[in-house]
Amino acid sequence: MRVHFVHVPWVSHSDKLQTIRGAVFIEEQGVPKDLEWDGQDAASNHFLAINEAGIPIGCARLLPTGQIGRMAVLEPHRGEGIGFKLLELAIAKAEELGYTRVFLHAQSHAEAFYRRAGFLRAGTEFEEAGIPHINMELTLPIPFDGEVQPTKLHPLPEPPTPESSAFARFQGEAACREAMLDYLEKPMRYVLIYSQYLDHGLFDRPSIVNRLSTFVRNFKNARVQILIHDSKLIVDRGHTLVELSRRLDSKIAIRKVPSEHSNTVESFVVWDDAGYVCLPDYRDYLAFSDVYDPVAAKRFIARFRGIWGASSMDPELRVLKI
Repeated sequence: MRVHFVHVPWVSHSDKLQTIRGAVFIEEQGVPKDLEWDGQDAASNHFLAINEAGIPIGCARLLPTGQIGRMAVLEPHRGEGIGFKLLELAIAKAEELGYTRVFLHAQSHAEAFYRRAGFLRAGTEFEEAGIPHINMELTLPIPFDGEVQPTKLHPLPEPPTPESSAFARFQGEAACREAMLDYLEKPMRYVLIYSQYLDHGLFDRPSIVNRLSTFVRNFKNARVQILIHDSKLIVDRGHTLVELSRRLDSKIAIRKVPSEHSNTVESFVVWDDAGYVCLPDYRDYLAFSDVYDPVAAKRFIARFRGIWGASSMDPELRVLKI
């Protein structure tokens, strides 16, 4: 049965949201009513999962503080990925609003669930409504300061003037790979990769994978986000970077772009709102880059973030065996 996920206002959907939360938290888990109805719903963003019969079966909310909570799915519909999709919607809304961080109080038994979405434990276990909880946080990409049209491709940045010694061009697979290896020493916060088929010549190499592994392990809040077009070639051939993402799923996330972007031929890597490497056509190993060009980097970041918000997890990658 298909499930629809929608962003809804509290004023018009409070009865549906209250029905789900009442059944899950108050009746099933014994949460006191005065704790559940905390007076913060009117100022929050809410999300509903609705089945084909029009029956609400799950919900979540995002507080103005950046806290995600009230994640609830009715018992007959658990294990169907509904909760994870609601969580993704809340994160995407936070990014749209320009938040740089979201957090939540996860019931301790659900820690692994939230780790799959990139959340990390912050602090020790505590009790809330008599239930063990842990605080978990997720650092979001730096917001782009400007208007973003997610489905409209931004033009390629103009090459810097000749006076800029940071600008460089590379031609050939080996040259592009060596440049990528050099640049991946520089990130300290995040790396965004847009690669149609996660190019094996560039990314399925021990040197590249080891460098990304070192990056995410050495920096507490480091994150790598990867957008691909299709996983078939990746699954058929195997990929060491994908295997790394499976082992470090709280740090490295891979999503599949929506169909309207399937004809995009440009690929790029951008980091820390500072530098980038761009291949105007992923089929040709001809790249240009700049280790520090914040204006151009922010264009790539804005484009990536717009597509990321509409992208989806690819189940083929989760079960990949290498």
